[in-house]
Amino acid sequence: MNWLNIFKHLLPNARAWKVTVTKQLRQFFEGLTGLGADSKTFFDGVYEDLDPQKTRELTKWELQFALPNTPLTEQERRDRLDATWKAVGGQSPRYIQDTLQAAGFDVFIHEWWVPSVEHPTGGSVNGDVTPTARNPFTYLWDGVSPRVFVGSGHDDAYCGGDLMFANSQNTPPGYPLVNKVVESTSGPIGCGSSQLFAGGLNASSGATLVSYGLKQYVIPADPTKYPYFLYIGGASFPDQAMVLNSRKDEFEELCLKICPTEQWLGILVNYT
Repeated sequence: MNWLNIFKHLLPNARAWKVTVTKQLRQFFEGLTGLGADSKTFFDGVYEDLDPQKTRELTKWELQFALPNTPLTEQERRDRLDATWKAVGGQSPRYIQDTLQAAGFDVFIHEWWVPSVEHPTGGSVNGDVTPTARNPFTYLWDGVSPRVFVGSGHDDAYCGGDLMFANSQNTPPGYPLVNKVVESTSGPIGCGSSQLFAGGLNASSGATLVSYGLKQYVIPADPTKYPYFLYIGGASFPDQAMVLNSRKDEFEELCLKICPTEQWLGILVNYT
């Protein structure tokens, strides 16, 4: 677009306002043409801002979709935005798996049943077999028992053993994910606590301390509840998937957002 010609048509039709020759008036309007050209270039690109792979406003779109600032490359951020933008909703295991993978998490969905000879992928056809439910206590921490770490001298920590590395544990590595609710707990401050130093606000006898943390859900012992578990982990059950520790909260929130609310999620993930 020739902005100089536009200015010529806007000027009075008089000899003094002619810009067809080299003079200061022409130079002035030639200088103004840059402003119009920049505006045109900007507005020409507005339509491309609707494309996650081309948008110039990547950060603003991430705020719009509540995508957290995590250590990803620009292309990974664009791919994540693209996946979020295209999400239309669904409850099938395939949709949940595709959505998580499109967001950059290399995880797989596994149903609650044990594959059978009749149906290697699990389940039944027209009720021809009764599926056997996977026992969540075999794969997930029950939420009550203390974690058992394999220490020096333990039988499982022998030289060359699978559990000889530091901080290994012989309890199920997975954990249940139901909801993320913050709850408060209170209790008396024990003798010798730094909270009881002389002159402190909590130095009085019987003082209590209130703390806040995420609610811990306990796996139900009723076997009829086992079919309400959906497992998220590696490609082969019950292998663990790998997820960056810096994206743990993002991963859990996305799982809770897109998975059926009546199901418990069995998370088989190693955060690194």
